[in-house]
Order: sequence, then C-alpha cells, then structure tokens
Amino acid sequence: MQWHLSLIAVDNPMLLYEADDWEPDSGEGPHDGLRHATSLRGWLWTRVEGGNVRDEVLNP
Repeated sequence: MQWHLSLIAVDNPMLLYEADDWEPDSGEGPHDGLRHATSLRGWLWTRVEGGNVRDEVLNP
C-alpha cells in the first residue's frame, strides 16, 4: 500500500495504490490498483477521528 499526494492540484487529492488490488490474469495493469481516496483535508480528519481511509476506499 502506498499513499500519493498532489501538492499542486486543487484540493490536494490523495491517491491510494494497493498492489494487490488488480488482476493481471484478467487483463488489468498495475495502474488499476490506483484509487482516488480523498483530499488531504479529508484524509487528515478521518485519521484524527480514528477512521480508516484505506478501508473506506477499498470497501465502500
């Protein structure tokens, strides 16, 4: 699992890359493991409140 943050995009989007979240046998590539999670502000508030951003993104 890796978190990626854009400091130049509006609202500072956070992206989650989960290496186990794509299936090469079904024609998917590594980029299919990349998901838009939230903004930096949303990520920080979720963490402060004791939430788990990763679980919210992967199990909506």
